[in-house]
Amino acid sequence: MPKPDIPELIYLGRSRLHRNRANLIQTLHTVAALTEIGITTRLYLPPWHNNATPDQRLHEMGIASRPEIRASQLLHRRWPASAFARFHKRLLRNAQAVYVRSPELSLGLASLGIVHHFEVHALQPMIRQGVLTKVLDYHRQGLIGQLIPISRSAATALVEAGADRHRIHVSPSGVDLSAYQTIPPLDPQRLAEPRIVYLGRISRDRGLEILTHLAERAMGEIRLVGDCDERIPDYPRLSHRPAVPHRQVAGLYAQSELVLLPYQSDLLHADGISPMKLFEAMAAGRPVIASDIPPLREILQHGRNALLADPTDPLSWEDAVKRLMRDPELACQLAAQARQDADAYSWPNRASGIARAIGLRTH
Repeated sequence: MPKPDIPELIYLGRSRLHRNRANLIQTLHTVAALTEIGITTRLYLPPWHNNATPDQRLHEMGIASRPEIRASQLLHRRWPASAFARFHKRLLRNAQAVYVRSPELSLGLASLGIVHHFEVHALQPMIRQGVLTKVLDYHRQGLIGQLIPISRSAATALVEAGADRHRIHVSPSGVDLSAYQTIPPLDPQRLAEPRIVYLGRISRDRGLEILTHLAERAMGEIRLVGDCDERIPDYPRLSHRPAVPHRQVAGLYAQSELVLLPYQSDLLHADGISPMKLFEAMAAGRPVIASDIPPLREILQHGRNALLADPTDPLSWEDAVKRLMRDPELACQLAAQARQDADAYSWPNRASGIARAIGLRTH
């Protein structure tokens, strides 16, 4: 039994509450879902700016529940990664489970002998910085219990690097299915002049060349929604707006006919990617055209619930768009199947899988 005022699960994060980042959105949805399935969970984050509050940020992300969120200066990056663990060692050791998604925090906990579970998001940076070897050493010692990659591709890479295959749980990102239930089905008549949307950070390694090629060829109306550090060419049918609050994403998909995910193979985390926007587009019942890379092939099957295109060949994407414009029946079939497949990726399903993996639930 957990001790008074000590939750079953303590989740330590380094995301800043006032920043609109995918890692924060995923963390908050996961913690809220863990709370919803009955696991007492406390999330610690670095301090946030005065213009942000947990309730406000949860509302902006469309999260109805209110998980416990506390700020700790010791999680700020100005302090050593072990600072929180040194100060709160008793708390962490008395919780039934400790959970992190930061490799630095994982190493900090392990260095103090605190058993925990580590959600793995980006292997290549860990490899380049020499962190993965240390993580796997602690994993073999049992200080890192479960490794929780977000794709099977990343899980395979971890096993090949020496991780215990019996202590790996694959947990893709999720989607708030309730936010997409009222979106009307795809209107096949609109495919003659489709509204094509890309949501997320806009950059070359996320397919900016593909997106601008389609705009140049007047392949429908191209809508880019997200922050961008690069210059976006000026085309008549290409529009760009900054990132929007996460609860508005469903509405953007409702106003679109096609969704693009043109991730490039040289994207730093392309080897283990599991983008929330993929599951959201599927739940919205919109045809997805995505890069033909291993992590996306785990979720998408070409011709069944999406079309896959060569990430290096703009003509491949042009052909895929033309195919759906000319074959509304196929587009509707892909959209319907994607919407059905999205049911498996709800946030509560994700939370339940994690809870079983780390020993907090048996079913």
